[in-house]
Amino acid sequence: MTRGADMRGVLFKSSALAISATLFTLPYFHYLIFDVSHEGRFPKGVEPWDLLLSQLFLLLIVCFLSGIVGFSFSKRFDLPGFGDPRRFIPSIPFLVVTGGVMISISYFVFDRHFIEISPHSYPEHVFYLITMPFKEALTDEMILRLCLVTLCVGLFKRKGLGVFFVSAIAPFFTVKYFRFIGVEFGSHYLFISHLILSFLANLLLGYLFVAHGLLYSMALRFLLGMKYMVIAWMIGQ
Repeated sequence: MTRGADMRGVLFKSSALAISATLFTLPYFHYLIFDVSHEGRFPKGVEPWDLLLSQLFLLLIVCFLSGIVGFSFSKRFDLPGFGDPRRFIPSIPFLVVTGGVMISISYFVFDRHFIEISPHSYPEHVFYLITMPFKEALTDEMILRLCLVTLCVGLFKRKGLGVFFVSAIAPFFTVKYFRFIGVEFGSHYLFISHLILSFLANLLLGYLFVAHGLLYSMALRFLLGMKYMVIAWMIGQ
């Protein structure tokens, strides 16, 4: 089924990325549970630290399985897998410019309005700001691109259709987050703009993954994660 994939290499890469993703997501989960959530939000008898550790363990398993799926089936589905690091360096200027443009559009269309409704969605502590880009690059890209896009490409037998399908459903994954922080969205400007921006971003990230590899989509996602640093800097001015 995996067409000669080096399973030892698959397990090593999956383990390394899964552990890294979990470690860099730990501060984000800690922020949500201890800084954002309100007293009484958790079910009776559930301790915050128990919840944090259980969620991190589940995330480790999910990321590990995502890595196995993505790296095992990349050759079978004619996908570049992690990508070629030697060809990555010349593309850095393009990715930086693209990331800067996307951050600017996101800020003026969505973030400057949403921060007034949910200021907790934009952490100010430097530790959270530093780890957030790594969390998005590792965790989000392993699950959405390396796993889901790979599976959808295999299911639909077409790369473009697989990317489009994941890009269409990915924006709705954040609805649960909005409810967790106490923000209910309806059919108004912010909700619609979030869906559109998220869809377009996932479309571009999906294209980078199927055309060039996970390294490229992770790099762009890392740059997009620096949005929180930019916003925190602008607020502090």
